[in-house]
Amino acid sequence: MKRSANRRSSTVRRKRAQAVYLFGSTMLRPYRLAFGLAPIIEVLEAHGHAVAPLLDETGIPRFALEEPSYRIQFEQELAFIRLALRRLELPTAGLLVGQCYTLALFGVLGLAASCAPTMRDLFRTVPSYPALAWGSIELSVWREGAEEYVAFYENDEVGDCANFFVERDTTVTLVLFRQTLGADVAPVAVSFRRPAPPDVRPYAAFFRCPVRFGEPVNEIRFPRALWEAQPPQANAMSFRFFENQCRQLAAVMHEPLCYADIVRSRLRAETPVPSLVDLVKSLHLTKRTLQRRLDDEGTTFSALLTEVRLERARELIRRSGMHHDEIARALGFDDASAFSRAFKTWTGVSPQTYRQSTQFHLTG
Repeated sequence: MKRSANRRSSTVRRKRAQAVYLFGSTMLRPYRLAFGLAPIIEVLEAHGHAVAPLLDETGIPRFALEEPSYRIQFEQELAFIRLALRRLELPTAGLLVGQCYTLALFGVLGLAASCAPTMRDLFRTVPSYPALAWGSIELSVWREGAEEYVAFYENDEVGDCANFFVERDTTVTLVLFRQTLGADVAPVAVSFRRPAPPDVRPYAAFFRCPVRFGEPVNEIRFPRALWEAQPPQANAMSFRFFENQCRQLAAVMHEPLCYADIVRSRLRAETPVPSLVDLVKSLHLTKRTLQRRLDDEGTTFSALLTEVRLERARELIRRSGMHHDEIARALGFDDASAFSRAFKTWTGVSPQTYRQSTQFHLTG
């Protein structure tokens, strides 16, 4: 990623020469999890702004916010944020949006971080997997004497949204400390490169420390002892387990979105299994749009419906005491006869015969 010319100033270089670099990351990645828009959407809705027009204008399907694996391009996210900031017209937008983040919002990455041995390890975990986070600017962590601090650098790619991202990420840093160690945590100091806004009181009220504007760097400082504090959920085995899941998820983030997987997920999760009409309604799509997407992937809704119905039918017959009419309703059939005919077509045997054979194998 390109760095702003201001970052190369001699003042910054002299400042860094007195500190020890610990870790950092260029957070920006070409694909993002759409769920990361949730905090700014929360602020938009709290201020009475409709979200659907912004999603439509940026080409983000409405159901994307409900699908944890749905990926959008960074350009789409940036366009959405730019539109949102124009609607909000709030000098403190970054401060407000940053306070809507929690570790839980980061999914499995948040679980991994919460189990880290120290706060330093907790914070290191997030930039270690930038594809699973929502950072858009570069950050690095430094040690200087009895303090350690996070420095944020504006990327050219974020353009006129730079101040928003800096303030949002600085705010999120403190939110994670407070969520983990307690609401009374306060930084030593906070600095922003941007000029002071008309009203600095919201910043002083939230950070509860000296907040300076027009400084050479963006940074938030904490006593070193806070970085070495142990999170309440620290657990080495869980930390390794969730980190491994993070690695696996990050590895597939560059792969294109698969609509077939989204359809399978919805068909598996809902009872009764939804029809095509019900599914497209929940996805805010038209039947034609979804069918075209699936056709591009070499499949159809009918094929996916049969796949999931058979999968769930076998499981319900094997593992439950449900009657066939109950299973039929759960799978979206009109009655038990329709289910029995379909099951025999799929497997060559009736549901009753299949149940008897599986019970024999389970007890034999």
